[in-house]
Amino acid sequence: MDRQELSQLLMIGVPSGNDLSGVRRLQPGGVVLMGRNAGARAEVRKLCRAIAGECMEAPLIATDQEGGRVQRLVQGFTTIPSMRELGRSGANQVGIMASTVAAELRAVGVHVNFAPVCDVPTHAEDSVIGDRAFSDDAIVAGALAAEYIRGAQPSVMCVAKHFPGHGGVGVDSHHALPTVPEEADVRGTHLPPFRAAIAAGVGGMMVGHLVVPSLDPASIESEIAGAVTTPATLSEPIVSGLLRGELRFRGVVFTDDLDMKALQDFEVEEIVTRAVQAGCDQLLWCHSIDKAQQSLDALERAVRDKVLAEERVRDAIGRVKWAKRKFGVLES
Repeated sequence: MDRQELSQLLMIGVPSGNDLSGVRRLQPGGVVLMGRNAGARAEVRKLCRAIAGECMEAPLIATDQEGGRVQRLVQGFTTIPSMRELGRSGANQVGIMASTVAAELRAVGVHVNFAPVCDVPTHAEDSVIGDRAFSDDAIVAGALAAEYIRGAQPSVMCVAKHFPGHGGVGVDSHHALPTVPEEADVRGTHLPPFRAAIAAGVGGMMVGHLVVPSLDPASIESEIAGAVTTPATLSEPIVSGLLRGELRFRGVVFTDDLDMKALQDFEVEEIVTRAVQAGCDQLLWCHSIDKAQQSLDALERAVRDKVLAEERVRDAIGRVKWAKRKFGVLES
């Protein structure tokens, strides 16, 4: 397996100033646009074309265009209310807004929107989800997420996040690794919106950096033994067992940003090897080209040394290629 194939597992950010040398060097399967890359619509379109032009095989181009606090592309784009506010306007308006946002993204060359948020905020000290969620009622949240997906996916791929649910913790995974309390009703409260997203045909799923002992008991047992706990991103029981096996999700599994401090106790090589072993298909590095380079080197070593099964890697590459064909990046 050559380096060009392995690079399909990477989705990388573009530095401020839109220097594309990292894209040219790494030839990633995906590129994510952040607020630092955003300009007027014509500028974003030009950037997306330039990104594609740097790659031997055009990458998926993604962004976070949720609305409210999280909207990367602003100038010349529709101002999107928070998902909570949008949800209050009813399912029909959710679908209309999703369709509008998706059409604007597709028009400038973006293929993937990291939305909708399917988390259900239940923790009293939740600081990261809040009004990014449609509702604190799991059934309502799921119904509105499904409506969003049906409105958007004729144009761009939706990615439901942050599986298996970030709303039940009081710690922001940007800053530390949260643990979902054992007494939290993960299956009854946090999983239903993701089930609804899968039933609606969502193309992508983003796994969050949070420890969920009720879904992977070994993740907390490792802490008792004095080792580092295992976040869902690196958990085979959660990604392959629950998401792929029990919930039968067949789309692309994205990690959340691997630069987040939730993973600061792990080395880059361990992160990428365990994430792919767990069942993740695209490894998201939003801020560090150097770490993306290290992760590609690590993947190459892991396949060569048979730490990573080639079958698992080819499965991940196949899913990325499927997404590219389905959403018009590559010809069917």
